[in-house]
Formats: sequence, structure tokens, C-alpha cells
Amino acid sequence: MERPYAVLLPLLMASYGTRALAALLLIALGSACRSSTPTAPATDTLHADTTAWTTYLARSLQAFERGDTLHAFQALDSALTRDSTQPYLYELKGFYHYTRGQDTLALRYYHRAIELGGSRPELHYRIGAAYLTQQRWQEAYHHFRKALQADSANPEVWTSLGLWAYQQKNYRQAAAFWKEAFRRDSSLQSKARTFLYDLYLNELGQPETAKKYYLDPYWRLHRFDPLLNFQLGNYFLKKLEAKRQAGLPIQAWATEAFQATQAYSQAILAHPSYAQAYYNRGYVYFLTGKYDRALEDFSRAAELNPKDARAHFMQGSLYELRGDTLRALQAYQRTLALDPTFPEAQKALQELQTKKGR
Repeated sequence: MERPYAVLLPLLMASYGTRALAALLLIALGSACRSSTPTAPATDTLHADTTAWTTYLARSLQAFERGDTLHAFQALDSALTRDSTQPYLYELKGFYHYTRGQDTLALRYYHRAIELGGSRPELHYRIGAAYLTQQRWQEAYHHFRKALQADSANPEVWTSLGLWAYQQKNYRQAAAFWKEAFRRDSSLQSKARTFLYDLYLNELGQPETAKKYYLDPYWRLHRFDPLLNFQLGNYFLKKLEAKRQAGLPIQAWATEAFQATQAYSQAILAHPSYAQAYYNRGYVYFLTGKYDRALEDFSRAAELNPKDARAHFMQGSLYELRGDTLRALQAYQRTLALDPTFPEAQKALQELQTKKGR
């Protein structure tokens, strides 16, 4: 059948590199303001008579902590009716709106906090992150710089500036900002490390640099870490792709294929719900013609991440390859329900329906 190679490879190739980094960046943008509730100002900065509004503030924070956003908003509004001069209350309301994806409302309350005298670096950082999600580059940069003026040692701000540059495809500048963040936080959990690794591996096309500086020093000490093994798999996959695209036969990149699948398998062993690791391992199996194993992995990826349209599409393509028309149709329909603009799924579904109608 023509579809597995003529149509599917470009889609699959995009999945483990640029798309993977793009997904990480979106997560980072969300976590920039969602990972932690704004810290309250020191008690000596509060008005002396604060009992009424601070009681409602405490109720709001408790409600938000348990995931009850409705009562969190209600209690916060009650606090504001009792004292509408506190910048922190507006900052917190902006934060609540941001967690709901309501960037414009978040910015409105953040700026109200600024008007009332709020000038903490954390507030400017949150405003910058909100502008970044709207791709309002100048405003985002302005507030990130404001945050740095007060707290230049904060790696999160440098990391967000890297996202600012990356979204504008200024990869060299993104690398410079992320290196500054990495200098200030070079721990295993550093977002900057992950971003630098993926940037050098994919956009800058320097896999050896990526591995030497941003993977090997950590993998040697944490050989069972799922993310590090996933990144190791991506390194071998990149090497595999370079040989395959150079026209070398499968025997020439069999070692890289084995090493990639081993690394992804180790990631899955440590983190059994690692959907992207299943998807990438399925891709390697697909390249090496192991279609049954590929289908198992794509199916598992779709089960773990039901919103991944690509995984459902690959299920459909491999069911079609097997001659299982009914399951193929169902998988293509799931794909289009998730992404109605998915061109390969549209074409595959149309062709299969036409064939079935004959």
C-alpha cells in the first residue's frame, strides 16, 4: 500500500522533533503562571485593619488549592469588596483568569495591580508570560525586562525570554537566553536544559552538542530517568534519520534503530504512561517495517493521550494496511473529530469510504 511511506513519513518525522519541542514550549508557557499561586506580600506591607478581607483571601486560596475555582472567585470578590486597594488581590484574580486561559482578563487585573502600586518582579513576570501567550512581543519583552531589573538571578524569567525568542524563530537568541537560565539552574529539572537539548538536536542541527552538554552529564548519573531516556532515544532517532535521508539502506541504521527503541523502552519502563515515548518507539518500529509492534505502540499512545490526533491517524493507517477497514474508518473518524483540518486523514477517509462503496 502506498500510504505508509508516501504520505505517513513526513507526518511522522515532524512528530518527534519540532512538534515535541513545540509541545514542551506550550506546556512551559502555561506553567509560567500556573505552576504556583502568587505569593502574598509580607505582612508588614498590609493595612493594619485587614481581618475581614484576609479571611476571605484565605478562603479563596484554600478553594483554589482544592480545585474549586468557582468558590475561589467568589471568596476573592468578597475580599475585594472589603478592600479594593490591595494590589495583591488583583494580581491573584489575574492569576485565576490566566489559569482558565482568559489572558485578556488576566492582563486587565494584572495592570490594575500595577496601577495600585504593585511592582513585584513576580507580577511583571506574570504579565510578560500573559503577553507571550498572545504573541505580543514588545509588551512581553518589556515586562520580562522589568522582572529582571529587580531579580536578575531568576532562571524562570531567562527561560521565558528564551521562549520569547524561540517563538519568533530567533533560535540563536533563544539559545543565549536559555544558556543564561541554565547557568543559574543547571539541575536535572531545569526547563532550560531540556529546551537547549531539543534546540540543538532539532532546529540548530547539532546533535552531538545537544548530547555532550545537555544530556550525557545527567544521564550518567540518572540512567533510569524517563525524560533523559526519552531524549536519548531522540538522539539516536536523529542519527537514524540522517542516515536514512542520505539514502543508506536499513542495514546501515539498524544499530541506531535498536538503540532508539531501547532508550524509549527504558523511558516507558520507568514511566508506563509516557504517551510520547510510545509514539516515538512506534515510529522507529514503523521505519523498520515492524508494523504489528508499531500498531501496538500507536494504540497505546492514543489510549494514554486520547487528544493526540496523530496517534489515531497512525492506528487507522496500520489497520488499513492490515485490511481491517472498519477499524481504519473508526480511527480516521476519531482523528478528524480531534482535528477537522488534518489533510492526510481527510484524504484517507475519503479514499477508504469510496473503496468501501464500490
